[in-house]
Amino acid sequence: MSTSPRSYHHGNLKDALIVAAAELIDSHGTTEFSITDAANRAGVSNAAPYRHYKDKQDLLEHVRELAFLGLYEALDKASRENSERPGPADQIIAIGLAYLAYARDKERFFSLMWEQAPPNTDQETKMSGFYVLADAVSTYLSKNLPEAVPEYKKKGDQPEQEVLYEVSSLTIATQLWALAHGLATLEQHNLLARFDTAAKGADLLTRSSVALLQAALREGSQAP
Repeated sequence: MSTSPRSYHHGNLKDALIVAAAELIDSHGTTEFSITDAANRAGVSNAAPYRHYKDKQDLLEHVRELAFLGLYEALDKASRENSERPGPADQIIAIGLAYLAYARDKERFFSLMWEQAPPNTDQETKMSGFYVLADAVSTYLSKNLPEAVPEYKKKGDQPEQEVLYEVSSLTIATQLWALAHGLATLEQHNLLARFDTAAKGADLLTRSSVALLQAALREGSQAP
């Protein structure tokens, strides 16, 4: 990655500063830089950032949103590339593995993403990656529950059954998200080996995801 100041098109200063700050984090592995550093990297005056950002924390909040967008793109790519794989859980596992890979590749961004955010954080951007997983889980259940429950489609006409299905899908997606996030966090802090020296995040995620999904199908097959 180039370390030279970047030029920007007139009217695109706001985005240029976001990219400059992201590059500083990426190259130095820390958020310990000043808003002046970001201005210098973007090739603008020290006063220029204040046209768009009230302070460094305001700028970092926009970098945080960029990081969440990057996570969404990584998970969406994994979902699309694995949507036709033969294994019933392959798409979901691929999304989880992409989460772990993103956390490893963007270590400092990953920490920034999950620091306490101010109230005005764009929640839709933060949730976009989760929605990719939730859609994959919903597809998984719709493909597999009709086989586990012969009368599922008939029962699906009843409002209470529809609610049961939607809540189950959301709950399972949340559990899988928590699994991936927990493993990514333990890996980032080199804590996984404290519990099991032979533990590998990818292996744990794969086995645990399969077990959770199989349990969901068993539970779904017993639904009234």
